[in-house]
Amino acid sequence: MSSQASLDHLFLRVLSEIDLFRHLDRSQARVLLSEATKAVFSASEVVYYEGDEGESMYVVVQGAFEVYKASNGEHLELAHVLPGEHFGEISIIAHQPRSATVRALQPSVALRFTKSALLARADIAAQVLKNMSRLLARRLSSADDEIILHRNRAREAEAAKERMELEIARSRGRVRRMG
Repeated sequence: MSSQASLDHLFLRVLSEIDLFRHLDRSQARVLLSEATKAVFSASEVVYYEGDEGESMYVVVQGAFEVYKASNGEHLELAHVLPGEHFGEISIIAHQPRSATVRALQPSVALRFTKSALLARADIAAQVLKNMSRLLARRLSSADDEIILHRNRAREAEAAKERMELEIARSRGRVRRMG
């Protein structure tokens, strides 16, 4: 088997194991793979910046990427993307600029899929968009859980602060009466 055929086989296997491409048959996966380009990134190299136009998404083959936002001069890490995972799909379906910055954490390789390649064939587009909606729904549900957790912690902290302030006020009242 030639090295190109071996590489194609590896990429086909990688694609078949990714939730985003589940339920695509081999011929559909081959078509999609034929439209992909290999993107190689060095450590710390930025793939795209928050606010950039988004016409492609990436599937990580090797390495790791960090997704982050800058807020009030602070670097807020949102996620790490590892082999078999993907990023950049939100801009494709939302028709919006990139919502975060992505950079390679180490030397990394990804498959780049353009919006036009993903949507070129109706049968492939329907399955990929269906899978994408499931994955985004899971992310949204997870984000909801995290928001609820943080709100509960904030409420608990506020209640503890109020109890502490009440206790301090009571203590001051006792001190005044004694004095």
